[in-house]
Amino acid sequence: MPSKRIHLKFDEYLKAHSVILDFTFAESVHNRMDKGVKKFGADHQLIDFYHSEEGIREWLRGMTHLASQYTLTDYLRVALGHLVLDDMKYRFPEKEEGELVRAAYRSFVQRGFHQKYFKVR
Repeated sequence: MPSKRIHLKFDEYLKAHSVILDFTFAESVHNRMDKGVKKFGADHQLIDFYHSEEGIREWLRGMTHLASQYTLTDYLRVALGHLVLDDMKYRFPEKEEGELVRAAYRSFVQRGFHQKYFKVR
């Protein structure tokens, strides 16, 4: 599992590539994504419902009164990026940090996550 520092570096990479507008509050998204680590360990992503797009969207629906559609779209993309980076680190633990971030970005785009939106109803 990558460190929070690497997750934040990936968020910077997403911003630099115009995938997200802002990552000011990205750390709170990562805290939510890693919430089950203490209880379930590194396999928390296999157990935690919120480690799926459906679960992330459900979590964000509870925040529609607090944030704009643009902010929630950034949160969605940051959370999906968190999942991709976790997956890439698991599959390629020996990759150097910069290459891990670039590989995760390629995977993120291939999965179409760069085009995902959160629509406030």
